[in-house]
Amino acid sequence: MDKIDRTILELIKDNGRMSYSEIGKAAGLSRVAVKKRMDTMEKAGVIRGYRAVIDEEKAREGIRYTIDIEAIPEEYAEVVRVLRADRKLEAIYSTTGECRIHCLGRSANPSTMEAHVNYLFNHTKGIRKISWHILLSDLKRTEGESVDDGEKKRV
Repeated sequence: MDKIDRTILELIKDNGRMSYSEIGKAAGLSRVAVKKRMDTMEKAGVIRGYRAVIDEEKAREGIRYTIDIEAIPEEYAEVVRVLRADRKLEAIYSTTGECRIHCLGRSANPSTMEAHVNYLFNHTKGIRKISWHILLSDLKRTEGESVDDGEKKRV
């Protein structure tokens, strides 16, 4: 690999759908030369594929919410077992504090979210306290990019 190959990799890292012509223009190569170099890098395993980056929030329906639970110490394991089996919960975390659990869930609307949380509280032995919040927007994603300019807008 040389400097030109590294330039091609930088160009396609953020946009794997760039055409050979676009890459060639940016790298100072012909379309044919770019294709040949990319084919070589694919065969060598440097380029292992091209993927779509999907915004899960836009692709999925419903609202996201968090649930914070304080479990009775003797019942903590049972509460965790019930939460792990719950298909509406996408993630479950153990947090600081005595027997605290933080969950991320998704529901069709606020009414079904509230029904879900109430069901958990009323039917899961060992939950001492529960609170929940609807997530309104992402201010930062795991990729490290800001989602908006950070200005608070009045609704």
